[in-house]
Amino acid sequence: MGVILKVQDLHLSFKGVKALSGVAFSVAEGEFFAVIGPNGAGKTTLLNVLSGVYDPDRGEVVFLGQSLKGKSPQERARMGLGRTFQGLEIFRGMSVLENVKLGAELALPGYPMALPRAEKEWRLRAWAEEVLDYLHLSPFRHAPAGMLPYGLQKRVEVARALAGRPKLLLLDEPMAGLALEEKQDLARFLLDAREEWGVTLLWVEHDLRAVLELSDRVLVLSYGEVLYHGPPEGVKKDPKVVEAYLGQG
Repeated sequence: MGVILKVQDLHLSFKGVKALSGVAFSVAEGEFFAVIGPNGAGKTTLLNVLSGVYDPDRGEVVFLGQSLKGKSPQERARMGLGRTFQGLEIFRGMSVLENVKLGAELALPGYPMALPRAEKEWRLRAWAEEVLDYLHLSPFRHAPAGMLPYGLQKRVEVARALAGRPKLLLLDEPMAGLALEEKQDLARFLLDAREEWGVTLLWVEHDLRAVLELSDRVLVLSYGEVLYHGPPEGVKKDPKVVEAYLGQG
């Protein structure tokens, strides 16, 4: 199992405040890799650096053996680096199908100009429909995405990201605001996507129980620094993590 993502000595400051300080880790192909930490630990900032929203002050991100330095978020997405966001980033006035078709454009060979228009539309529709069926969203395909219940809107965002056939999918708090049954459904969809579509998963999540049950390895951040990097069973045993994140007693 090879390394799909390697992060080396990342540093980033905002107006003198360190958001990331020497962050380093790697993610293996096929892993379910978690990033956790208290509020303000730098978790979303890390995802923003990985996806190209921010450029680090120092350090390097290597994806599929290539440095991502200077590559835009769009270029990274076309390389196979997908992303969902902490706040819902869907087009609320568009249908569920239209939202997912936007993501599916990244999966087309020769994107964006090589295919004739009719063939492009047919391929987009066919793949988008497959993704909708996979995530049990087909009954809502023509509904405006913004009219769906919150849990289904979160699933639409995941569907759109998966429609781009990412090799690595970054998920920012995908379970936030979901009921227990919705969390279980989402976990099943993500695990199935990993097994059936070969998607490597890196997620930021506050539900510690879900993290410990689902993740292969865990990275714990606090004030932009790595406190722990290892198997999930070690999280509750590490004294630095207990003090900074889990709390005493």
